[in-house]
Amino acid sequence: MNPLDDWNRLKPDTELAVVKLLDQLQSSTSTQDLLDSYLYAKKLLAESMQAFIRTGIEERNETFHELRQRLHEEICRRYDGQVPAQYLKVPYGSRVHEELFTLLLQRRGTPVQADLLRVVTGDSVHTERRIREFRELGLDIHSSNENGHDVYMLGSLNIDTTFIPTIVRNIIKKDKRLSEADRKALLKKIGD
Repeated sequence: MNPLDDWNRLKPDTELAVVKLLDQLQSSTSTQDLLDSYLYAKKLLAESMQAFIRTGIEERNETFHELRQRLHEEICRRYDGQVPAQYLKVPYGSRVHEELFTLLLQRRGTPVQADLLRVVTGDSVHTERRIREFRELGLDIHSSNENGHDVYMLGSLNIDTTFIPTIVRNIIKKDKRLSEADRKALLKKIGD
């Protein structure tokens, strides 16, 4: 199902849930009924808003893939022939990464509230982690707090290539199949 279909499917139930919650708030109802209405409406609102935001996100963000390709080419240029190809890749290319990047790119140069980004992921912890991962790739993402809200802003589309050794080093460190001696030998090729 595409996001527009999800949005159209979820919208009527969400409207009813919100009306029911409003009715519960305006009447002298039991605490449990009010809480049940709230939890139901909250769940549907979260799903609906996620689908709604995704309606504005294209299926494939070419800029996201081009940046990843440029980074991959630079990693290979530096380490091809020294480090096995399996360690010369660009991590963090999931659909969630692409959606978050798309939102930041659509609003490039302007602060985007973390709460808006969380709507796409449906999870605050993972949203903050994904943003850190973008920075690990050398993307120009700034964070600040404006009026009590955490915000992120995508600056330039230039990649800071000084992060490349760390990218490759982290991939090598995560390979549990490597012996300690092989791991150290590969890491030595990357440098400190």
